[in-house]
Amino acid sequence: MGALAVEREVFLKKPRVKGLALAAILAALTAATGGISLPLPFTPVPITLQVFFVYLSGCLAGPVYGALSMLLYLTIGALGLPVFSRFGGGLGHIVGPTGGYLLAFPLAALLNGLITLRRSKSLAGEYGRVLCGMLSSLATIYLIGVAWLSTYLHRPFMDAFLIGGLPFIPVDLLKMVVAAPISVRLRRNLASILG
Repeated sequence: MGALAVEREVFLKKPRVKGLALAAILAALTAATGGISLPLPFTPVPITLQVFFVYLSGCLAGPVYGALSMLLYLTIGALGLPVFSRFGGGLGHIVGPTGGYLLAFPLAALLNGLITLRRSKSLAGEYGRVLCGMLSSLATIYLIGVAWLSTYLHRPFMDAFLIGGLPFIPVDLLKMVVAAPISVRLRRNLASILG
């Protein structure tokens, strides 16, 4: 009887361990590519791959582990590891002009994960759910990031949006076009692994 109770306890914990492992992998991928950035002369906000992994984290890891992956990413960056744009690290990045975008990542992954938590039976339905989740991520990142940038620069929200939001929409939509089929494919595979 005692052995069965132990096996049941291990079985119930497996999804948690797998979720934590997936969160760690997504945080590591975000960290590995987060420093790669393309600075633009008219804005303190660079083009990065971070949003791509926010998309994936919510869709693949779900709301809790997706948000956790972004919290892990922010934590290692805040501790000084060079995982933010231009291979920077430390709290200065979190309180700097791009801090709002960074701080929005966990919430964006959480909302994305909530929208995509249930899987659709049809492929079109799955794509629709994934795209809605990713759009919610993007809207969250822009809303918080631009509001922060506006405050940081002491400029009206619309001015901050013109330099910290509008120029990035085409690039972030392109990331979404690439991330959506990856997410749909991997979600089907992960469903059997994570249970």
